[in-house]
Amino acid sequence: MTTQIGLVGPKDSVRQMQRIIKEYPNFVAVPIIYKELEEAPTCLNQTNVTIDQWLFSGQAPFSLCLQKGLITKENAWFVPHEGSSLLGTFLKAFYHTEQKHTHVSLDTISPEYTNWLISEFSLAHLSITLFDYPDYVEEDKLIAFHKEAFRTGKATLALTCLRGVYRALKQLGIPCYRIKPAEPVTRNILGRIQERVNFLYVKKAQIAVVGVLVSFTQTEQKEIAYSYKLKHQELLVRKRLLDYAESLQGSFLELGNGYFEIFTTRGEIEDQGWPYEIIEDIKQAAKLTVYLGVGYGRTALAASKHVQVAIDYSKRAEDDMIVLVDEEKHVSEAKRNEETLHYQQVQLGHHVANIAVSPATISRLYAKVSQQTYTYFSSQDVASWLNSTERNARRILHALEKGNVIEQAGEEQSGRRGRPRRVYQFKSKPTNNQATHV
Repeated sequence: MTTQIGLVGPKDSVRQMQRIIKEYPNFVAVPIIYKELEEAPTCLNQTNVTIDQWLFSGQAPFSLCLQKGLITKENAWFVPHEGSSLLGTFLKAFYHTEQKHTHVSLDTISPEYTNWLISEFSLAHLSITLFDYPDYVEEDKLIAFHKEAFRTGKATLALTCLRGVYRALKQLGIPCYRIKPAEPVTRNILGRIQERVNFLYVKKAQIAVVGVLVSFTQTEQKEIAYSYKLKHQELLVRKRLLDYAESLQGSFLELGNGYFEIFTTRGEIEDQGWPYEIIEDIKQAAKLTVYLGVGYGRTALAASKHVQVAIDYSKRAEDDMIVLVDEEKHVSEAKRNEETLHYQQVQLGHHVANIAVSPATISRLYAKVSQQTYTYFSSQDVASWLNSTERNARRILHALEKGNVIEQAGEEQSGRRGRPRRVYQFKSKPTNNQATHV
């Protein structure tokens, strides 16, 4: 199994990573070299090779490309400049300079690490002026920081993790050393990438079952044996599902009473995206209601059990949705062109059973609220989250308030004429409980 790894950074850093990566027979290095840090996103966009994992020379280019949405934290890494990278640079600086520098300006490295470094090696005499930033910052700001530290006497030596900053400070005549990724640190990251690749391979090979339930009314069920119309509808459903099973390279089973299962792998399903078009095609062509769920499991039996739970969630939903249940019995909703919404099977209390709102909808609302940076929500928010009308959202909120699940938290002005809009919050925080059915 060969893994294509995109190596992103300035020329010297990429060449060093290339040399190390040759020790890993399953990795194929794809060098992506930029001259200026701000060019990194453009270089990624221009890459015409399929990349499985990305490895950046440092925090700054990684964060910049992450902000642009070009990578994710699941498929990209950067070599940290702490550990032997920083210690090696300190050693080099103090060994090659006659002056004993006790006042140093340093960027990128976290204060937690520098505090540990001073304490661990008894360097109380060492004064470090630090510019710590969590993701990406313009090089001009770092240059200005080091210049000011040198001008005011807070530092007689500058240590930087960015090549552009290093070159600018050298031109200004400021004593400066550049912290480069150390080989042991790079090897450690490559080992973690190998673990991630192995995990993803096993995960993609995991057994998956797609369950599809076609809903017939009682009258239709009685007529299905002799109604040509219903037989034609069944044929349309079967053909559409057969096409889908073929695209998944899966096994298609018809289990009766309008229920079908497709056995395949997790990788096949996730690579194709969530099949909302199947639900829509069947609804439009056959004029039938369809519930679709996906179950993952370590065994075929476990995946089949999980898909039944997923179907039950789909049936209780107030609109079309594809529900997933994984090997840990965690429930989530596969959103159309959005990040998957995880329910985590929250426990809201036994009184929920008496509320005229499905537990799946309640869990869905709580999951949405948990994703926000605020805890308050309005009928307009609920309508957006449930892809519903605001009138239906107000009905749901009224039922939840009556059922003591939520409470009014105040009012907000909508910006238009009329009464302010009420905002709500959950009265208590639900807790995870895998045994609870919602």
